[in-house]
Amino acid sequence: MIKFFRKIRERLLTENKFRKYVAYAIGEIILVVIGILIALQINNWNEERLALNQEKVVIQNLNTEFRENLRDLDSVNDILLHTIGATQKIFNRIQEEPIQAYTDIDSLLQLAIESPSWKPSEFVLNDLQNSGGLSKLNNKKLKLQLFKWSRFFKELQETMAQLEQTNINLIGFIRENGSLRNIDIQSKAFDYAPSQLKIDNTFLLQNLQFENYIDDKLYVLIEAKNDYGRAKVLINKILQETNLH
Repeated sequence: MIKFFRKIRERLLTENKFRKYVAYAIGEIILVVIGILIALQINNWNEERLALNQEKVVIQNLNTEFRENLRDLDSVNDILLHTIGATQKIFNRIQEEPIQAYTDIDSLLQLAIESPSWKPSEFVLNDLQNSGGLSKLNNKKLKLQLFKWSRFFKELQETMAQLEQTNINLIGFIRENGSLRNIDIQSKAFDYAPSQLKIDNTFLLQNLQFENYIDDKLYVLIEAKNDYGRAKVLINKILQETNLH
């Protein structure tokens, strides 16, 4: 093809047809430019197609990650509700007057010292943020929900840290003033006998410091419950936007 065009140019020059040669040269340049533009457009189409396919994969991975997070949330939330219920019962029984011996105090305390912390996965989202891909997503609603999730996640981590600390405080107090052994045996994981010491965790219900620790724990448990509710709403919105089917 190149030899063909070269022969045409040579013929025009030898025949002294300069105007025709210039017109032909311009036409040849235009054809080359058109060819380059077509090649660039095809390349752009390919890049757009690859980008769209890659975005579909990312969105599918986000959907999978948040579905797993939702399942974990439902499981942890069940434990949280049981922990709140037990802690409220203990809190309502605290009084200064002589109290009856509650036979279920150890089983209630065993539930109350649970620390149902939820730690959702953020592997896909972190990878998307670190690569700069989050800002390039075409779905504006999804971007907005993911930005909201990132802000919420920081608040959630603070709540989980507070919950863990209230649990540490409560267990530490019981270790100094009550019997952890009598609480532990309420769990199926332990098969040893109750404490042989004359100690009854019921008397903790007359202690002001114990009341304060229970109050702290209950307060943060309810805060966690509210956070879990917000998390579920956000996750469902993200799943709605990442559902490609």
